[in-house]
Amino acid sequence: MYENVTRDLATFITGVKYEDLPKDAVKKIKLILLDDIGNALGGHITDRARIAMELVNEMGGNPQASIIGSRLTSHAMASFVNSELINALDYDLIGPLGSHITPYVTSTPLAIAERECASGKDLILALALSHEIGGRILSSMAQHKMLTDEPPYYKESPRFSTSGAVFGAVAGAAKLLGFDIETLLNAFGVAGASTAVPGNIKWHHMTGPSIMCKYNCWSGWISQLATVSVLLAERGFTGDRTILDGEYGYWQMVGSPYFKVDNLLGRLGKAWHINEVRFKMYPTCAPYHTAIEGISNLVNENHIHPEDIESIVVKCDPIMMTPNRRHTEIKSFADMQFAVIPNLALAVFYGDKPSPAWQMPEIYNDPRIKAMVPKIKLELHPRIDELIAEQAKKGKLPIYMGNIVEITAKSKKFTTEVVSPKGAADRPVSQDELVEKFKVNASYSPLKSSKVEGLIGVLLRLDEVNDITEFCQMMTIS
Repeated sequence: MYENVTRDLATFITGVKYEDLPKDAVKKIKLILLDDIGNALGGHITDRARIAMELVNEMGGNPQASIIGSRLTSHAMASFVNSELINALDYDLIGPLGSHITPYVTSTPLAIAERECASGKDLILALALSHEIGGRILSSMAQHKMLTDEPPYYKESPRFSTSGAVFGAVAGAAKLLGFDIETLLNAFGVAGASTAVPGNIKWHHMTGPSIMCKYNCWSGWISQLATVSVLLAERGFTGDRTILDGEYGYWQMVGSPYFKVDNLLGRLGKAWHINEVRFKMYPTCAPYHTAIEGISNLVNENHIHPEDIESIVVKCDPIMMTPNRRHTEIKSFADMQFAVIPNLALAVFYGDKPSPAWQMPEIYNDPRIKAMVPKIKLELHPRIDELIAEQAKKGKLPIYMGNIVEITAKSKKFTTEVVSPKGAADRPVSQDELVEKFKVNASYSPLKSSKVEGLIGVLLRLDEVNDITEFCQMMTIS
């Protein structure tokens, strides 16, 4: 049962070459890294970043790898902090094949590439592997909703964890280090046996102030684990070389009811899912995006004055009503990220101006936003059962990302429905839009503006860079 899965995966990773990547995958990886670094720069405004940096200052570490928007620290701590920064604003992309993959799998290859003075092509291949394997691993096990053959074609999964993405981070770093199959198997074994417990469902049902270790599987810890695992394996540390195999394999360790091996290994190297990622154009939880856009569009197109608004009704997916999203008292950036109604209130005033400022006290303490909160109500989308079933029948995660928005102002009702968010397959985001997002994020960071344009230029021609050392230096404030 599930024999040689780990070895088959390692065999592919050690054998794949940059030339095997499709051209569109190369372009997408460059945009992903652009987006990640921009989000990390913007993330410096959060307490999550401040705390992570204070930890680095206390723990010290050899000056080996760059912290985005800051200074050098050890490889492990750079992986930790950069991952926390990428995810801090909840502005990072979705996918491939799962929820948030990139904050778990980008920082480790980035730190190891700097250690190895790797070329841009080496880093691109490593990041393609880390995202592909990270997404495939998660899609091979139960996510927070499981597909079924009977109506309503899904059920909740109480055992979901994003920590399995650690295999992607290990894969990318191991490729940069030139691991052979046996060394990579050891690294997989160390990382897999040390991942976080599956806590995502608990997170969905928490009430009260929002925690900073989002999804109950915080990205910094997983990235640091991946880095330590490959550096240990490089020195001869051994782990379970069959971590994914057998009836007691990793899938059982994390409590998944199944292990869909074909999702992990099927057409590996032939089908690259990297082009399926969805960039986020608002710094908040993804299911809210179409509601935010709908509110902003109605207000701007109909010249609605905020003081004239009597009510706002948003008809949505049930995920927008989970306990961890219902709070309306905002005391920190973490509370603001997932509080549905305060974000919808914010959309009235700032929906067309997304930026890290959305999670700053100047915004979430704005009296106008607080006054708008009691006027907003959530209801289930009238066709939600049908829409979710359609998603499930297609084999997609059964969450409906569209929202109906109704605004009543001066006794007149304005209605719109936004079916899919910006960044979705049918509404792709352009390179220019991502560059503009990068610039806005960077403007909130400690990085000098003179470095920003240079960084953008290098990121967009990363495949032409022979040694990323200078590029990494451009990310720091020194």
